[in-house]
Amino acid sequence: MKRALLAAAAAIAAAALLAAGALLFLVRRNLPDLSSGRIPGLSSRVSVAFDDRGVATVTAATVRDALRAQGWLTARERLFQLELQRRLARGELAEIFGASLLPADRLHRTYGFTRVAEAAVPLLPEGERADLEALADGINAFLDAQGGRLGLEFALLRVSPRRFTPADALAVHLVMCEDLSTSWRRDLALEKLSRVDPAVRRFVADTASADDVLLVPDAAPFALPPLPDLGGVPLAALGFGALREAEPLGSNAWAVAGALSKSGKPLFANDPHLTLTLPGIWLPMRFVIAGRLIEGVTLPGLPGVILGRNERVAWGMTTLRTDVQDLYRETIVGKRAKRGTTWENVEERTETIAVRGGKPEALVVRETSHGPLVQGRMALKWLALDPSLMRVPESAVMTATNHESLSRALDAFPYPAHNVVWADAAGSIGWRATGLVPIRRAGTDGSVPYDGADPENDWKGYVPPADMPRLVDPPEGFVVTANQRDIGTRFGRSVTSDWPSTERARRIADLLGAAVREKRPLDRAAMEAIQLDDVSPVLKKTLAALAPDLPEPWSARFASWDGRADAGSTLFLVARSARRKFAERVLAAWHVPLEVGLPDARLLELARADDAAFRRARLGSRRELVRAAFNAARADISARFGSDEARWTWGASNRLAVKHPLGRLPGLGWLFDPPSFPQSGAGGTPRVATPTYGQSVRFAVDWGAPEEATLVIPFGVSGHLGSAHRTDQLAGWRAGDPTGTRTRFARPPVTTLEITP
Repeated sequence: MKRALLAAAAAIAAAALLAAGALLFLVRRNLPDLSSGRIPGLSSRVSVAFDDRGVATVTAATVRDALRAQGWLTARERLFQLELQRRLARGELAEIFGASLLPADRLHRTYGFTRVAEAAVPLLPEGERADLEALADGINAFLDAQGGRLGLEFALLRVSPRRFTPADALAVHLVMCEDLSTSWRRDLALEKLSRVDPAVRRFVADTASADDVLLVPDAAPFALPPLPDLGGVPLAALGFGALREAEPLGSNAWAVAGALSKSGKPLFANDPHLTLTLPGIWLPMRFVIAGRLIEGVTLPGLPGVILGRNERVAWGMTTLRTDVQDLYRETIVGKRAKRGTTWENVEERTETIAVRGGKPEALVVRETSHGPLVQGRMALKWLALDPSLMRVPESAVMTATNHESLSRALDAFPYPAHNVVWADAAGSIGWRATGLVPIRRAGTDGSVPYDGADPENDWKGYVPPADMPRLVDPPEGFVVTANQRDIGTRFGRSVTSDWPSTERARRIADLLGAAVREKRPLDRAAMEAIQLDDVSPVLKKTLAALAPDLPEPWSARFASWDGRADAGSTLFLVARSARRKFAERVLAAWHVPLEVGLPDARLLELARADDAAFRRARLGSRRELVRAAFNAARADISARFGSDEARWTWGASNRLAVKHPLGRLPGLGWLFDPPSFPQSGAGGTPRVATPTYGQSVRFAVDWGAPEEATLVIPFGVSGHLGSAHRTDQLAGWRAGDPTGTRTRFARPPVTTLEITP
C-alpha cells in the first residue's frame, strides 16, 4: 500500500513537472523576438535604448519616424491589449470570449463607434491622418515580422490579430471618450426626481459646494440649498436599498510656482485615476526627435505622448466632466419621428455580432437625427458620435515650445474635455479648460431628457475653444484641479450639473496653502507625498458631526479622528459604512432613487443639522436615525469580517483586485492575475485607491532638475507573461519613492535596438 502511494505521488509530481515545463515552453515560445526591428517607410534608422525597467527611449530624425517606432514597440509589448481595445470599441469581444460579452458588444454596436471612426479618418487634417498612418505602419510591421510569436493570450484563445488601421486608433480614442464622458444614465435617474418634493430635489441634485476650489469664480456668492423643510410629519420610508459607495472618476493635477519651491523653479504633478488593468492603460516612453526630448506616457493605439513633458513645458490632465451627452424622448409613429410640425425617417441598421461557441446575433439599431436609440425611445445626442468633430492633435501638443503654443494645440482637442495643468521651464504655471461645451436651450442644462419633437431643444452649436477659460500665474502661487467644480458661474455657460466631490481638490489646496503659510519650500518629494496622502476631510468632518449621537466608545473615537484611510485603520472602514447607511436611510425617507445618490457636501450638511431640522425634513429623531445607521453599518462589517473588531481594517476591505482579461476565465486567474494586497487610500482621498480603480500613473517634475522627473505605473511596460517588466514597477507604485531613485524616468540604458527602414 505504501509503495502504491509513493508511486502515485511520484506520478503526480512527474505530471506536475511535465505540465510546468510545457507551460514554461509555451510562455517562452510566445514571447516576441526582440533582437531587431524593421519598419518600411522610415526616413532613416531609429535607435531604441531600454533602461532597467524596460522603458524605451526612441531616437528618431522626425516625428513620423518616432511614431512608427512607437507603433512597433507598442505591438511588441501590448499587442493583446491593442486587440482587446479595438474589439471593445467595435463590439467584437463576444467573438473571442463568448456570449458573456454580448452586453458590451451590443452597447458599442448601438453607439456605432466603427462607423464613426471610419467616417472620421478622411475628415482629419492631413498631418493628423499621417500620424495615425505612421503608428499603424509600425504596428503592422511588427505583425509581419513575428511569424505568430505574438503572445500567450493569442495562442490560448486561438485567435490572430487583424492589421491595424487609422480607424482602429480612432475607435480606441472613442473608448476613452466613453470612459470619461458617459452621463446619460444619470439623466434618466435625475428625471425620476420630478416625483419628489421640490425642496428635496434641489437639495440632492445640486452637486456644487461652498468649499469648491474655483479657478473661475462665481458671479455671485454661492448659496447652499437649504435642508428641506417638509412640515415635520415623517413619510413612510421605502425599504432601505443598498447604496453603492460613489467613487470619484477623475484625476489630480497641480502646479506650484517657483517662488514656493526649494529650487526656485516650478513644480508639476499629475496622477490620473482610471480603472486599473493588467497591463496598465499607459505605456511609458521617451523620445528624442531631432535632438529634442519628449517623455511621458502613451496610450496604446494612439500616437504620441498624452501626458508628460518636453524640454520646455510639462502638462497633465484631469477630466473636466463637461456634459456632452443629452437624451431626447422621441415621438415615433411607425418608422417616423416627429420634428416640430413635420416628421423625419427613423433609420435602421442591422449589426451582426459573432459569438464564440454560439450563433451570430442580429442587432437592429434605430437612429434619429439626434442619435441612436439607447433605451426605449430615448435617442442619445453625443458629440463623440459626430465624425466631423474628431481630432488627434497629440503631435502638436507634445512638441509645443511654450505654454502659448501648447494652448493653441489644445484648441484642436474637442473631446474628451479636460482640465490641462502645465508648468514651463521659463517659470510660469497655469491651467486651461479644453473641449467643446454644447450651447443648449436657455434655462436648461441637459441634466434630464428633452422632448425630441421640439426643435428648440436641439443644441445651438458649441462654445468656441478659444473662449474656454484659462489661468496663468495665479496669485496664490499654485493651481489645483481634481475634477472639482473649478469653473464658476462667471463663465456664463453651464459646463455640467454633476461635479464630483471637492474633497480631493480641497485637501491638495489646503496642503499647498499650509506650506505657503508656514514658509516651507516644496520639492518633488513633497509633490509625491501629496499624491500619497490618504486623508478624507469630508468623511472626517461628517463622522465628527455625527459623533454626539454615536454609542461609546465610538463617539469619543470619531470626535478626535484624523480621517486617514490607512490600510490598518478600523475607523475608516466603519466611517465609510456608517456614512453609506446614513445616506440610505435619508434617501429612503425622501423617496429618492438610490442611483441619484447624495453628494458628500449634502451629507455633511445633514450631519451638522440639529434634531429640529431633522424633524422638519421628515427624517424623525436625529439620534434614532444616526444610531440605526451606525448599528446597520456594524452589522454589515460583522457579516463580512466577523465579530472580532481587531479584524475590521480598511485594508481588508480595500485589497487590490485587478484581473487580467484571461484571469476571468475559469482556472486561469492564478496564472495571469497580479498580486492582491491591502491598500491605503480611498476614492475620496488624494491617494485614490480602490480594489479596481486608482492612480494609473504618478508623474512629478521639478523644473529645477527636470532630468530627475519621476514616473511610475502600477505594474510594468510589458503585457507578456514571462517578461521581467510585467510587474516590476508595482513595488514603487505601492510604497512610494521619496528619494526618486526607483521611479526616476531618465535612467541609464541597459540594452539597445536598431530599427531599420
